[in-house]
Amino acid sequence: MRRRLLVIAPDVVGARMAGPGLRFVAIARALAPHVDVTFASGVAGSGVVDFDGSDVTAVEYSSREELEVLVERTDAIFCQFIDTNVARHAVESGTRIIYDFYNALPIETIGAERISGFDTAPDKDREFAELLRYFRFCCITGSLFVTSNERQRDFWLGFMMASGGLIPSTLDARDEKDILPLLPFGMENHEPVRSRAGLRGSHGISEDDFVLIWAGGIWDWFDAETPIRAVAALSQDDPRIKLVFYGTEHPNAVIGRPKAVDRARSLAQELGVLGTQVIFLDAWVPAAERADYLLDADVAVSAHHPSLETRFAFRTRILDHFWARLPSVVSEGDWFAEYIRDEGLGLVVPCSDVDAMADAIGRMASDAALRSATVERIDAVRDGWRWDATTASLVHALTDGWGALQPGRVPADDAGVEMPLVSQRRSAFRERVSGSRLGGAYRSIRRR
Repeated sequence: MRRRLLVIAPDVVGARMAGPGLRFVAIARALAPHVDVTFASGVAGSGVVDFDGSDVTAVEYSSREELEVLVERTDAIFCQFIDTNVARHAVESGTRIIYDFYNALPIETIGAERISGFDTAPDKDREFAELLRYFRFCCITGSLFVTSNERQRDFWLGFMMASGGLIPSTLDARDEKDILPLLPFGMENHEPVRSRAGLRGSHGISEDDFVLIWAGGIWDWFDAETPIRAVAALSQDDPRIKLVFYGTEHPNAVIGRPKAVDRARSLAQELGVLGTQVIFLDAWVPAAERADYLLDADVAVSAHHPSLETRFAFRTRILDHFWARLPSVVSEGDWFAEYIRDEGLGLVVPCSDVDAMADAIGRMASDAALRSATVERIDAVRDGWRWDATTASLVHALTDGWGALQPGRVPADDAGVEMPLVSQRRSAFRERVSGSRLGGAYRSIRRR
């Protein structure tokens, strides 16, 4: 029996997409040959999605009632965020919910500068508590959960036990791979093709320059400053070295431009390299065009601060490094740093070490043989990262493994927290209200 799957997009989808949008579109494409896929988008700012000829039915929704109708027409839901009332309705109607835990969001959020638009400790604590309530709800109502790597799986297993989602009766002789199979971010099945010059010949970048690319956004936990300082130092002797940031303005207007981008630009300006050695591309590169930029680069760079987030992170941008066959220069401490070091896919440097970063970039820039050997090793691992490979566990669960999918449970108490269908719109409104006199009065009343 061919199952029906409803994929609910957690972020803006369309021409310009960040990691969550790219992931859900790619998973819908990969699953379409195996199950009947309906792709539902309801986040403000979303547009038409190109599914590249895949047999995916795309729909839009704008209310809980519309989403509940879609739920009634499917066998399973794949989602990251969902209105808890809709989730309860799904469980009661026998629909299986598969939650995407591909990032350890509580870990990512706890150290963020702002949570739901709030930046004071009491407000952040309150919003964080709501986030934990939501994930406790997920752990109880879900039939299956997917995550990105072994570190994250250990985190989520502990969270599930503490939440009451994993108890003796639900364990039922299963092991961790049955409860939390791995579904990491993947690499495109097709090869990248340059349709035009993305960087060279513009932005002050010539054919002879050595181009480093930062292939994604600059979020709170990233360290753009160390590569900027390294490039500024190297450019004194080798002005060919250029660093490009091509994801500065998130396609979701609620997120917009992080403060970390402004700090990075200010540092580049202070060092006298803004617009010359360090280039920031405004807006967000459309998903279908990012190959033009990646293929114009020589090496990809990703750096982060040492933090709790780093320990459990899975840097999705690294898959674009592999896709474009780019050697990586990365900070140590996360899962991918270990993988890149073990497989010889680039150079790994200590966090916040400008000299080590400059040395690694300098080695890549001056040693063509090193780059060539690194690309050969990248070629050896690429196929294992394609979406057809990374989604294999979910394909199995929805086909041959369907009978092992346990139904979720409706929480006995009020463990859930309502996640509005248009949460991004509400967040934008709350952020505006938070900074007004009304927001101050509300917080004062709530504290009392």
